[in-house]
Amino acid sequence: MDHELYQSLCDSLNVPSSGTIQMNDMSDNVFQIKWPGNIAFTVRGTKEYGWYYVERNQQQVSAIFRYCRTLDKRTIGIMQNLIDEAESGKYNNKKTLSDRIQDVIQQRQLTSYMNKTKWHEMINDIKEIPHLSIKYKTLFDEFEPELYWTVIGDEYLCHMNTAVIEWFKIEDVIKKYSRKGLLLEPEVSEEKVKDKIQSIFEKHSIYFEYERNSGVFTVFGYR
Repeated sequence: MDHELYQSLCDSLNVPSSGTIQMNDMSDNVFQIKWPGNIAFTVRGTKEYGWYYVERNQQQVSAIFRYCRTLDKRTIGIMQNLIDEAESGKYNNKKTLSDRIQDVIQQRQLTSYMNKTKWHEMINDIKEIPHLSIKYKTLFDEFEPELYWTVIGDEYLCHMNTAVIEWFKIEDVIKKYSRKGLLLEPEVSEEKVKDKIQSIFEKHSIYFEYERNSGVFTVFGYR
């Protein structure tokens, strides 16, 4: 972390005796105070922008807060409150994302079909097909999404923990719309990409199901 930011955090925060500030590693942008039990207050970012939270077992267990440009009095106050909560033991038994995922799997008796590597390989490859229509449901979504969108249009997918994906659907046709005038209906052209999608699944040995009538591929994270 930038030395000036690291030093500013050290000077501004009151660290309880049971917590330990980790030495500054100039190769990353992380500031941490650690407690026994794998609890840590973490700041990730630069002098310009960053975020902070409490984690357990390297997984976020508090709300995430952001700062921009300056560590003002309000920001330092929120940071100190998180540190004090960690010191009090508030997060010692709070469930991590992995804990919550396992709870849902056990409650619904689900079987895992995918892993992080396969999701990463699949998403990286389908991103190379422009305007491909997708949608997915996570273990924590109550309802199935109604509309399809694109990988590029999904700001969360690249940062999502893929372990939460219950299923992922891909349409085998790319529709392109071109307008001929304000009062005329747009012309629609279609590009079939069924073979391209299927070759991606086969390349990475990914189990899928194909609905011929709707032209939709489904990849199951769990079932």
